[in-house]
Amino acid sequence: MYATAAAVVVVVGMLFAYHANLLLDRSTATDRARSDRQAEKAVDREQPAFVSTVTPRDYDRDTPDAAAVLLDRPLTEGEQATLTAMNGDVSRVWGFMKPLGGRIVEHASHVAPREDGNRKRGQAQTFDLNLNSDRAAGLTINDMTAVKDSCRAPTAQTVVNIPPSGAESRQGLLWDLTGGPTDKPRGPYVLDEGESQGELYFRRNVVELGNGQSNMAFRIQPEVSTHTCEWHLVASYTDTSGSHEQRIPSGTGTFTTEAIPSQPVQYFERVPGTGWGCVGTMSQQGCTATEFLVLD
Repeated sequence: MYATAAAVVVVVGMLFAYHANLLLDRSTATDRARSDRQAEKAVDREQPAFVSTVTPRDYDRDTPDAAAVLLDRPLTEGEQATLTAMNGDVSRVWGFMKPLGGRIVEHASHVAPREDGNRKRGQAQTFDLNLNSDRAAGLTINDMTAVKDSCRAPTAQTVVNIPPSGAESRQGLLWDLTGGPTDKPRGPYVLDEGESQGELYFRRNVVELGNGQSNMAFRIQPEVSTHTCEWHLVASYTDTSGSHEQRIPSGTGTFTTEAIPSQPVQYFERVPGTGWGCVGTMSQQGCTATEFLVLD
């Protein structure tokens, strides 16, 4: 009899504990769910808002039709003869100059931005910028501003120029960094063909990232003129916690865009349909078009 009574007490106790826990779970479920969501959001916000990946243009595979190649020393007489024996094809000139330490700078797009007072385009070194976010919550980039960290006079001693034969438009975004360190950058401007060409990109567009959105990729064309500049981007974005900024590249990294010196030691230019024009400290071997060369 005592054993039966004890068993009943145990069963009743277990039932009471079960129902008490069930009531407690139900009464605290909302608070726990809210706490879990807040914790998930906090962990999500600990991740970088987005990651930027920069890929320089591969000039070996994607050589522009018109460009200048810069070198930090004068060409020897033999190297000059090799150069001026070429027909001015950029890929051949680049193949010859790259092993010597050459660097390509592109002629910036001839499609001048509509609201940019700069009608004389400079030089550019394009790269691809990829933006991606692993955040569960979405974010919106509504502006990207270029900031000059420093600018200096270009130092190349040799310039080999293959000028464009006509107007050329390229896809992507252009930042105008022309001028010296006190000249404020402008842009980005749309270079793609279409009715928005030459307009400020963020006037009509935003970049949506996170929340399962696909990454965003841009071809960037930074333009300089009289100065070689170190610079970076500041992206302004909003998320559920407010407005923020993020630096591109992260940390203290910078981009470098090199300008063509106005008076290099040696200057070679392929005059269309005529030959090579040569100015500076050099022999005139192969320079049959020097008299036709027009320098700004």
